Amino acid sequence: MQRRILMILVCAPLFGAQPAAPPTVSPSPASPPKILMLVRQQFKPAKNLARDRLQRATAAAYNRLDVPVYWLELQAFTGPSEALFFDPFDSLEAVEKAGAVLGPLYQEHPELFAFQAGIKDALASERTILAVRRDSPGVNAINLAQARFLRLLVVSTRPGDEPPAAGDLASSVVYQVSSGMSGPAFLIFQALTEFVDIPTVHTTSGTIVEDAVYVIDPRMSHISREFARQDQSFWTKH
Repeated sequence: MQRRILMILVCAPLFGAQPAAPPTVSPSPASPPKILMLVRQQFKPAKNLARDRLQRATAAAYNRLDVPVYWLELQAFTGPSEALFFDPFDSLEAVEKAGAVLGPLYQEHPELFAFQAGIKDALASERTILAVRRDSPGVNAINLAQARFLRLLVVSTRPGDEPPAAGDLASSVVYQVSSGMSGPAFLIFQALTEFVDIPTVHTTSGTIVEDAVYVIDPRMSHISREFARQDQSFWTKH
């Protein structure tokens, strides 16, 4: 987590030129975040179980300490095996505050360093993507606390292309990639309350280069109390 925050702080100026319309309604704590850090991790086959144990321990420690830095962990449900960290931020100021929180936290709780060292040892690959939400009507009606799966479409575009839209995707939100991918690209997330047949999707611009579904794991996630209260039976699983 600390390495991810340092990465986004280095790249924060890239967000400056991205336009975003103001929300039409007040967002809930579980609305799609304005700024997203997406971390894609694959692990050495022999290290998967040890890594899962360390990630659950990390999430439990953050929950116990009530650390105000949050993430959802997603596990690949279709496509290649990987973990996807969905780290939400409301603003660049929130990113800076997260970095300020984590320094003292790791000094006071050195066991968190040990957890992260074990996770790093299990990594086969890691990629961090930074993106800004492109607002559209209804985006704040999406409630991530009710989601059990997230479908991710990665759309490759040309410079100057308009943000892609997928009109046949309900409960979807678009993010414009600022760094972490070669060439212009957008991410489209669809929140799903259950796994259903996945229809083919066509976008208004660009080419879909990835289309995969991820299951949300509450035991490896760390979310705010306001977020968890919207569905405690799911988010308080241990």
